[in-house]
Amino acid sequence: MSWNTKTWSWVKKYFSVNPLSTDGMPAVGKFRTPAPGSRPEKYTEPTTHASNVANNYYFQRDVRRNYPRLAVYTQSKVAGLLEGASAQASLPPAGSEEQAPAKVAESKPLVEVLNTKKLYNQEKLAPTPTWGRQLKWAESEDFIHPGPDFPMRNYTTV
Repeated sequence: MSWNTKTWSWVKKYFSVNPLSTDGMPAVGKFRTPAPGSRPEKYTEPTTHASNVANNYYFQRDVRRNYPRLAVYTQSKVAGLLEGASAQASLPPAGSEEQAPAKVAESKPLVEVLNTKKLYNQEKLAPTPTWGRQLKWAESEDFIHPGPDFPMRNYTTV
């Protein structure tokens, strides 16, 4: 049964939080003004690149299946980069339509390069996640300990 019937109207009046609230549907006999079909504005199609149906395939727009591409590095390519060959040599020149990278000159096997070349020394240090900063840790002063038996401490960098 509907809440609008006389039989159940007293239930709505006494048991509802807000008896004057509606469900958004207009009452019987009332009309929407202005009526949806009488609006003066006319619909215009958006003129974006995505709205153009030509050369706009679904698989190009589907970002849910945009998985990472597999990259394969051979030992000879890694050895060539360690010996000093630049990564730019393997890329096609800027502005060209060439898709396949140019061939990198073959070099010694990776094991020989690693045995003969010292990659890092005192002047040329290995990369660090701190970007060269020396971190000093100290116990945080703004952390409020819940009690003396609380086992954890909060540390921050100085």
